[in-house]
Amino acid sequence: MKQLNRIIALPIALGFFFLAVLVVVELIAERAGAGPVIVNWHGIYDWMATRTWNSTSVRIIGGLCAFGGLLLLGLQLIPRKPERLRVHAAEKGVDAAIDRRSLVRTVQQAVNDIDGISQARVALHGNKVTVDARRRAEKAEGITTQTVADATHRAVDDLHLRRPPRITIKLATARER
Repeated sequence: MKQLNRIIALPIALGFFFLAVLVVVELIAERAGAGPVIVNWHGIYDWMATRTWNSTSVRIIGGLCAFGGLLLLGLQLIPRKPERLRVHAAEKGVDAAIDRRSLVRTVQQAVNDIDGISQARVALHGNKVTVDARRRAEKAEGITTQTVADATHRAVDDLHLRRPPRITIKLATARER
């Protein structure tokens, strides 16, 4: 959701920036006596003076603005994934948690520590950990999916999460890919 917020915020911020620059340019031009430079404000004022609240164009513009505002509000109401994962605390009344990246790094380190694994990619989507590991061809026979799964389960269990994630393992050699 953060990425979507940033994507939406970028054109809005750029629009406000260009609007601010436009206003500054027009104010400087007006003070210098040059009149409108980029936008004919007087034409816009005249057009707006001839319209009423019952005009179709005013209703369409107002409806589009209201729709855009409701759309942005609705996007903010979509629940986000928690940034912190709660863990069992040693004492009652203590709120302990780790962030999602720490879980990913811990699992990745545990899988990379297996002798024979050349590379491991770990992703956490929702409440599911996906491990995509590659084993070295020369040591491929000793490494199984169960070996990687056991290391992953140990790493997750050592964190004492209140709600442990589901784990999915993909294992292949570099030649199999």
